[in-house]
Amino acid sequence: MGSHRLPGKSLMPVWKDMSLLELVLARITRARLPDRVVLATTRESRDDPLVGIAEKYGVAVVRGSEDDVLGRFVQALDAYPADAVVRACADNPLLDPVMIDNLVTFFRDVQPCDYAMNLGPMTGFPDGVGVEMVSAAALRRVDRETRDPSHREHVLTYIHDNPSFVSKWLYADDAHARPGYRLDIDFPEDMHFVRELVRLLPEASAPHWSTEEIIRTVDEHTDLLKLRKVRT
Repeated sequence: MGSHRLPGKSLMPVWKDMSLLELVLARITRARLPDRVVLATTRESRDDPLVGIAEKYGVAVVRGSEDDVLGRFVQALDAYPADAVVRACADNPLLDPVMIDNLVTFFRDVQPCDYAMNLGPMTGFPDGVGVEMVSAAALRRVDRETRDPSHREHVLTYIHDNPSFVSKWLYADDAHARPGYRLDIDFPEDMHFVRELVRLLPEASAPHWSTEEIIRTVDEHTDLLKLRKVRT
């Protein structure tokens, strides 16, 4: 809720009266392979309403420092031990549970591997449908080795900056390759863009639209992309 670029965005409605966080949880809790979903939020009182949304979806909650997001991830791992952790960003309302399961399968198949991802333009997928995955051992190593505020805030960027970790990427096939499509919500115009997009998505599959449906809709309405500003 304390976002500097779009304050209060977690509770803003995205599709009908469904808030950003609720849409994220409604979608990712349909992933089959992760054992548990945990909301890692802050101890700030303004984030109290987020706990109620998590409870609605049977999602566990841990609360920690607002600035030390990495620390919150370690808290979650301490409270709910696991061999590996999937990081799903809560400002990505179109996260795809199939993409989550695909990355979990990929991560298992390409061992030894500390870190894997199927997000961002470097993988070819639309930004905002994929996730990151890291082994528990690698996550704890990152926590031990970095005190840099930027790395603590962005959780796994330390791995990108440190080649001693084994990182592997799941790349998009031709049907899913849209590296120029950004579907996350950082700024007010991003919220406007996503609201207009979901209004055009099929009602029959709402709010569990597939990545294929999302890509097809943006392909057919490329004018929507003009709603987003180019920022540097």
